[in-house]
Amino acid sequence: MVNLLVGIAIGLSVLSAATFWVNFQWQHSKEILQKSRAQQESSALMDTLVHDLRRAHFHSSSLVNNGSQDAHCPSQFCGALEDFQVSEQQILFSVDRNENGIKENNECSGFRFYANQVQMKTACKPVVWTALTKFQNWHILAFEIQLQCDPASLSQVVNLTMAIRKQLSSDTTAMTWQRQVRLRNASTRARHLGSSCLSADS
Repeated sequence: MVNLLVGIAIGLSVLSAATFWVNFQWQHSKEILQKSRAQQESSALMDTLVHDLRRAHFHSSSLVNNGSQDAHCPSQFCGALEDFQVSEQQILFSVDRNENGIKENNECSGFRFYANQVQMKTACKPVVWTALTKFQNWHILAFEIQLQCDPASLSQVVNLTMAIRKQLSSDTTAMTWQRQVRLRNASTRARHLGSSCLSADS
C-alpha cells in the first residue's frame, strides 16, 4: 500500500513537472510569435509612412505659375500650413496625386500621434483623421518627428527622422523603431515652417 502511494506521488510529481515545462514552452513560443508579429507590423507601418512622406509637397513640374508672388510657391500645393508643417508629433503635407495642379479634398495628408494611435489625415475640409494603428498585442507610447535642415544651404533636400516607441502587452520594456526619410519635394520656403527644424550638423 505504501509503495502504491509512493508511486502515485512520484507520478503526480513527474506529471506536474511535465505540465509546467509544456506551459513554459508554450508561453515562450507565444512571446516569440508576438514579438515577431509586432516587428512585422512595425515594419509595415514604417513602410507606409515612408512611402507617403517621400511624396510630401509634390506638385507637377509641368505646372505654370498660378499667379503667386512667391517664386518658391508656383502652385496650390505650397504656401499654406496644411501644405507642409512639422511639429514634434505631427506632420502635415499636400500631394498633387493626379498631377492636375488643383488641390482637391483628398490631397491634404499627414500623420499625427493621438490617443496612443498613429493617425493619417485623409481630407482637407472638413479635416478627417483615420487611425493606422489598431494592434492587439502592443501599444504605441510615442510617435516623434524631427525635421533636419540647413538654413544656409540652397538645396531643397531635407531629412525627416521618425521614431515610434512601442511596448508589447506582455512586456515591460519599450522598443523604439526609427527611420529617416529624404523629403526631396519640400521647398526652401516650406522648410522653415517647421518650428522643430534642426541644423543637419547639430
